[in-house]
Amino acid sequence: MDSSHEQKSAGEPGNQIQVRVQSLFAEIKGAVTAQDFVKAEALRDELLEVDTMALKEIIESAELIEAAKLAGIDQEHLLLWKEFYDRLSPEETSLFYYSLKNTTVPAKTILTRQGKLSDRLFLIEQGRLAAVFRKGKENYLVLQLGKGAFVGEETFFGMAICTSSVITQAEATLKVLEKAATFDWNEKAPGLYAKIEAFCHEYGQYEEAYDRKRQQENHFQRLTVQGQVSVDILSSTGKPTGHHFKAALEDISCSGACFFIKSSRKEGTRALLGRPLKMIFSIKGKTKPVEFVAIGRVVKVKFHLENDYSVHVQFAKTLGQEKIDLLQAR
Repeated sequence: MDSSHEQKSAGEPGNQIQVRVQSLFAEIKGAVTAQDFVKAEALRDELLEVDTMALKEIIESAELIEAAKLAGIDQEHLLLWKEFYDRLSPEETSLFYYSLKNTTVPAKTILTRQGKLSDRLFLIEQGRLAAVFRKGKENYLVLQLGKGAFVGEETFFGMAICTSSVITQAEATLKVLEKAATFDWNEKAPGLYAKIEAFCHEYGQYEEAYDRKRQQENHFQRLTVQGQVSVDILSSTGKPTGHHFKAALEDISCSGACFFIKSSRKEGTRALLGRPLKMIFSIKGKTKPVEFVAIGRVVKVKFHLENDYSVHVQFAKTLGQEKIDLLQAR
């Protein structure tokens, strides 16, 4: 038996492959007409597997899908977020829009909860949201947000737990971007994530409003200090995990502290978020170091330059005034 006969019998005959290509192409057009883009893209992937040389159908199907996606975008949404979409290419516009989930939620729904992690960015299409943080037994309004605003950028792009709870004040229509939806963007549109982050940094209202409100309500003076902290990472039940490190202190107050660490592993550093810590502080004094132990929880990790991260910790119990007096007199 010659090799050409073996090849022909082992593989699918050429005319059958062509029939399958045309069938898939027709199914893709049908899915595009029905605006079932998930199905259309799955069929196109199948087309690529059946015959990588069917260039005409492969290229035309991609163009059909992309054109239909752009045509299917809600024009009111584009107008509402015009300043953002003006920064995007057509391909980025399509990828971002179809990464969003639509949801309508009733009044008094908690979207994010203070002290918890969140990986969602909320775009407000209709309705009104309020960001509120709780201190002791009191609730403090940080800001209210309406149509055309967004919230969640602090935790979506940064390494922080939610510093406020975000609640719907009335029924709200939202578009929601989940972090998992962005995981393949580097392959499809490498610059898209950075463009969204830059836009949110430029137009975000929450962080400034929160800092302003905290300054109004926070009577604890934050002191710049020189010293060191030895840190033991605890389990969720407060037991030692065997993981520990030392860090340089930046500042401290009755309610918390900030120190710097170096790390080449962003995800490993991010894993500190929300973790309880046992900290032994040694702060430079006039005659001898001021030393004490505190338990706290990591509420924010911020990247700086050259693998430097600032770790922000909230104490489980506020420091006694005698310790603050010692620090102020050092």
